[in-house]
Amino acid sequence: MARAVIAGPRDKLSSVITTLHDMKLIHIIDHHGEDETFRIGKPLPPAAELSEDLVKLRSIANILAVKTPPKEAETVRIEELREKILTLELNITEEDAARKKAESLLGDLGRRIDELRPFADLGLPLDTYRGYETIAVIVGRIAREISEGDFEGIPVEVFQAPGIVAVFMSKSAVDQALGVLARFGFAQIDVPAGEGNPKELLDEALADLEKWKGRLEEIQGRLETLRERYAGFVIAAEEALEVEVDKAEAPLRFAVSDHSFVIDGWLPATRSSEVRTRLEALGLFVESEDPQGAHPGEEPPVLLRNPRPAKPFEFLIHLYSTPNYHELDPTQFLFLAAPFFFGFMIGDAGYGAFFIALGIIAMIRLSREGIWWRIFMVTALGGVWALLLGLFIFGEAFGVPFHPPPGHLEELSFESFGLSIPIQPIIHKAFGVADMIYLSLLFAALHLGTAYVIGFVNEIQHNKKHALAKLGWFMCLFGFFTLLTFWFRWNRIAQWVWDVPLGWFPRVIEPFGLSGFVGVYLPLVSLVLIFGAFLGLTESVIAPIEVAGLLANIMSYTRLAGLGIGKAAIASAFNTIIFQGLIFPGQIGFVILGIVFLVMAQLLVFLLGWISAGIQALRLNYVEAFIKFYKGNGTPFRPFGVRTTQEV
Repeated sequence: MARAVIAGPRDKLSSVITTLHDMKLIHIIDHHGEDETFRIGKPLPPAAELSEDLVKLRSIANILAVKTPPKEAETVRIEELREKILTLELNITEEDAARKKAESLLGDLGRRIDELRPFADLGLPLDTYRGYETIAVIVGRIAREISEGDFEGIPVEVFQAPGIVAVFMSKSAVDQALGVLARFGFAQIDVPAGEGNPKELLDEALADLEKWKGRLEEIQGRLETLRERYAGFVIAAEEALEVEVDKAEAPLRFAVSDHSFVIDGWLPATRSSEVRTRLEALGLFVESEDPQGAHPGEEPPVLLRNPRPAKPFEFLIHLYSTPNYHELDPTQFLFLAAPFFFGFMIGDAGYGAFFIALGIIAMIRLSREGIWWRIFMVTALGGVWALLLGLFIFGEAFGVPFHPPPGHLEELSFESFGLSIPIQPIIHKAFGVADMIYLSLLFAALHLGTAYVIGFVNEIQHNKKHALAKLGWFMCLFGFFTLLTFWFRWNRIAQWVWDVPLGWFPRVIEPFGLSGFVGVYLPLVSLVLIFGAFLGLTESVIAPIEVAGLLANIMSYTRLAGLGIGKAAIASAFNTIIFQGLIFPGQIGFVILGIVFLVMAQLLVFLLGWISAGIQALRLNYVEAFIKFYKGNGTPFRPFGVRTTQEV
């Protein structure tokens, strides 16, 4: 990034704004008006009118429920927009007012009908319930039938219909009557306004209801026609007005005096000569310098540049925190780690193929600017790892192993269906728990070790003490890993790691008697490396205390094994119960039921795996690894003239 300052006469402000908006290269730094000479600028003259038009257009879009742009974009001209918007607003406002009136009347009629129904069942005229000097009338819903004899001598007259009762009594007996009614689940209701036969009033209200429903459908039909006719115009006009309003209100971000203006911002250093040439041709002064020459304490904005496959992961970085200008972009780190962890936890060729299929569908059907496109792309990359690991490491698809585990030939597998797949699994999840756990610890060492290396690179140019601390923590991590590998030597994978990649590592056991104290042998060099955490004193006086935290970080990666085994166990349990209990017996009814349950079970496992593996894959990066090297708090590069997806 290069810091750029653009200055020129005030009468050229409009042409400069148009040029900068078209170039889409400068990230403007807002002027806050702290200078007595240069104040915050005022919007250009058309701003008020454009803003008013935009508000009206958004109101029209809301009334017409225009949400997605039509397939064919419509071209609009700004100078013709205002008249067309006013005409469209007049027509649509009338229809919208008619719709609201119809909806309001339908609501009133619905309430009127609900009020009249119980009184229509009773059959008494509405004026029967009111107008007495000494008689009180109580009407309400009742849970069970009641008779005049239930009132225990209170003089009453009772009229009933299913679920409704009206009781006439003297006003002095109201409290006693309510006490009796309460035992029968009574809930009092109001007598509706009006006079005459409630049945006739109800029929009249129902007729009005149908009439206004018809009118509402006509109005909605006309609005639908307007939507189909003007949707393209509304979308295109809204986009055009947003651009014009953005340009008209741009001076609010500039420093402007009575005769000149100054624009301060950042632009890509590789494009600074292009910007200078374009603006100097307009008679402006342009000065640019590298970030080292900028004002102290001002961080340049960050424009992430990653290979195309890693691009979908950038939104996950911004979701956590945009990297600052002086640290490495962790997008590629996340691109390598998160899909692999996801695939390891899924570890199933069938589910992996489905995730890839979702990604392919997203590529075809969804816009690359949408958040769902990015989510499906990230998931599809995890699906590639799930497919590969499911085929060649775990040997299973849809929770069914290719071959039964040795010594457990009764287990459900593809061989149970007479299918012979010529791929032998390296690890059976259900019977290789130790393998899964050690692999999780191995991935922890590789992942966290890479994080410390990145942290060292980030710090070496800025703070050598902090860089030394990162080196110390890397040593401590390696010490823990070698110690755990030594203890896990009974496991075949750990034994191979100890003998081959760590074949050079010194095997000397510590001579101080600590092995006897803790009950296991402790390699001397592993202990020495763990004490490398004391190099963290160069970063913080309490750093060595965080050794337990590092060990907890390592253990946290065992969730990879836990979720992988758990997902496989759930899928295997569903498959075994459904196949052996419903499908294998061969009764057609049970077979159909079994297929339905099988599809539902597989969908449930697929969704649970997607959610849990996705969350945990991100968690291991966000919580365990990023804190080892990543500071963030950067400012995204947002050039003037480019709208973000959220703004669109």
